Amino acid sequence: MLAPDAWIAEARALARGRDRTPAGWEVLRGTFPPVLEGDGVRALLAPLVAGVAWLGGIFREMVAHTAIDPLALLMRLLALGLTTRALLLLAELVRRLVIASNASRSALVLAPEGLFFSDGTSERAIDKDAIVSIVETGAWQTRRTGPRWADVFVVGSSRDALYLTLPPIFEHSPGVLAERLMRWLGPQPYDEDRTFPAPAALASKVYDDAARGITDDGTLVVPHGAGWARRGPYATILLALVTIEGLARLDVGLPAELVPLAGGAVLVALVFPLGWWWMTRREIGVRKGIALVLTPAELLLRTRTGVHRARWNKLQRVSIDARRAFSVLDGFHEAKALVLKRKDEPPIRYDEAFLGLPAEVAQVLLDGYRTGQLPRTRASEREALDRRADADTGDAPDSDTDRGAESAADQAPELVQASTDAESDRT
Repeated sequence: MLAPDAWIAEARALARGRDRTPAGWEVLRGTFPPVLEGDGVRALLAPLVAGVAWLGGIFREMVAHTAIDPLALLMRLLALGLTTRALLLLAELVRRLVIASNASRSALVLAPEGLFFSDGTSERAIDKDAIVSIVETGAWQTRRTGPRWADVFVVGSSRDALYLTLPPIFEHSPGVLAERLMRWLGPQPYDEDRTFPAPAALASKVYDDAARGITDDGTLVVPHGAGWARRGPYATILLALVTIEGLARLDVGLPAELVPLAGGAVLVALVFPLGWWWMTRREIGVRKGIALVLTPAELLLRTRTGVHRARWNKLQRVSIDARRAFSVLDGFHEAKALVLKRKDEPPIRYDEAFLGLPAEVAQVLLDGYRTGQLPRTRASEREALDRRADADTGDAPDSDTDRGAESAADQAPELVQASTDAESDRT
């Protein structure tokens, strides 16, 4: 077993193209990804559709001989919304092309000590003992087989970096990559009979300390997200802007009967978005930049009514609810939410838009605390290092605790999903 700095240096050399691969190591080289899959095709079609909408709006305005014809305004509103959507899709396509351009220089090194990822411009190393699980975007029942654009997340237990995103440039599909990483990681120990410590007396103090960056050993903080900003009343704002623009282009002065319309449009364009922003910030401001606080005893979240607690021993299941939704910026899309089912209490629903990480990553972390796989305290990390050293030297576990962990590891449930994904990908 190499020292921490030594294995990273070795992995960096392999990522940069060194041919000799040590025994027990694996090196995956990047290949050109399916850039045009899903949103990639939509990014090419969206400008064309927006252009047709603009032509329709202009033609209707020419026929009606007025810039404030209701049908013309509606078509211009549709065109403006489609243009906004097209710009966002083109930005996503550019992001994919950047990843694809770096694919030939990217490498993923799997060492006995940890995982090393390099995309040619940056690199990241994660100790194997700090990895909790591997998860792919979306539910495995709904994933399309074959090559597709979907990220694979390496979920860790480090406070500084909770996960690593691997783009779909390795292996035949993300599902196959997830299975290969799970086999490399091996079964993770968890304790079905775990006893949880007593919760803190003042949950609000624990939450406020976490907001200031002060946490106890074994506590993880899930940051708040900014995805809620994409849910704004943009259709109303665009309608007001189209109306104002139409009134400004009238050939004659503004008629008296249209003054209320102009005033209402200006009022909506200014007041409505500001009111929505103020109300939303009022709701999330009390969270102090935190979505969830995961302590060894319980989960904490805050609303305007105060800090809410959910004990791990009362949490039955953590799932992701994905529903079809529509917005001006995202079009038709899947809106995800974490659903925490509790014993004898109503479930907790937390939208992904308010999470600072993917819902799949949050689900792994919450399930880790619920099943006893987490937290990984400094003491447990030292024990893991000792066990790995024993394994490298061929020594048997020294205690009943180690033997119990190895027995429980054989039952780890994460391998079932990854294996099912890979079988689906090969079909």
